[in-house]
Amino acid sequence: MVLDPVSNTYVFAPFRDCLNCHKTTVHYDKHGSYLASWMMLAGVQPGNAPLWTQITAFTPVNPAAKQYQACYRCHSYNAFGAAPTGVSPVISKSNIPLTDQPMELNPNNLSAHPVQVSLNAQAGSYAPKNLTIQQMTTTWSSVGNQTMACGDCHATPTTAGVTPTQYLLNGPRVYWPYDRNGKLWSLGDLRSGTNTWSTDLFCVNCHPLYSGGSWKNNVHAEGDHQDSYTVDGKSYSGVPCVSCHSVIPHGNKRSRLIAYGYGSSTPDPYPYIINTNTALLRGFKKASTPFSYNEGNCWSSARQCGDHSSSRMTYDW
Repeated sequence: MVLDPVSNTYVFAPFRDCLNCHKTTVHYDKHGSYLASWMMLAGVQPGNAPLWTQITAFTPVNPAAKQYQACYRCHSYNAFGAAPTGVSPVISKSNIPLTDQPMELNPNNLSAHPVQVSLNAQAGSYAPKNLTIQQMTTTWSSVGNQTMACGDCHATPTTAGVTPTQYLLNGPRVYWPYDRNGKLWSLGDLRSGTNTWSTDLFCVNCHPLYSGGSWKNNVHAEGDHQDSYTVDGKSYSGVPCVSCHSVIPHGNKRSRLIAYGYGSSTPDPYPYIINTNTALLRGFKKASTPFSYNEGNCWSSARQCGDHSSSRMTYDW
């Protein structure tokens, strides 16, 4: 049984596709009022589930006590039913399938942005759970102990004279995973200071990545990661960010939001990866510090990743 967000009663799941009742554009345009008045809306609190497993039990919370509870009412099994890979059949206005957010932000996952719980309370993660203070902006300087709201990353869709951003991204930098010219961000952009990455790249709202002439981890600092790469037939001035990281950064079954693709018989599905030839990794193990990664922490069968062609340890799921 699931909670029907239309009638606010419990019915057999999956009870309906949201689009049976609502047009995508209508729902999209209401997001602004949802973000502004979430504390007056009914919400749901997800139950417990193992690593990267769709949560099917929800407790009504009326009114919502946390912003995510109002969002989960529609962005979950509670509304669109079964989506065992995390990907629903509902297509958003940004032209991607909606994904199951309680599944992505599950505290039992190996990584997740700290929406439900702080990083130190992320039960599924292994040490080090949080990033270092050098890897965060001053707003998030209490590393591992803070939580965030959906509205920290997502914005009101319509403002007078302003074009809504793709994925409703919020903040001074709103381009991800592509730059404003439609090309995937790469480490070469950061090294060379190209494509206005410091004022455009969405991740930099919270993560400095490269500042004061220094990188914040030795993987990004690795010289050959910043050299010319040809990925899926396209040339980049460095490794594209989404060759290693999930396109949707809510949370993941692997540490540090790492995505798997190339040559795997069970690659991550779209839209978590753009395609299997762009997502290059098949193995990853989090290091004990940001500067203690070595070639064995990553494994890939892709030609571009020859230094990581041998599987040398037990990798994340």
